[in-house]
Amino acid sequence: MPNKQEIIFYTTFGCHLCEQVEAMILTLNQQKNLAKKYDIIAFDIIDDEKTLEQYRTTIPVLENQITKEKLFWPFTFEQLEQWLS
Repeated sequence: MPNKQEIIFYTTFGCHLCEQVEAMILTLNQQKNLAKKYDIIAFDIIDDEKTLEQYRTTIPVLENQITKEKLFWPFTFEQLEQWLS
């Protein structure tokens, strides 16, 4: 079994858009069992000054640690599903 791909989910407390994306991820995990293929790790941008500066106005953002591809908000459920496939 190949190693899982690590996805960083840039977020912060109280971000309602981030909560929407979290719900999308949970739904996709139920439908497609994302946990088999991905480790999705929430990273609170408030914990790192450089990351805070980089993503302050663009979160939620997802980044594939292997391909370095990023998915910036806004995106639909379908776009998220396609990005993860």
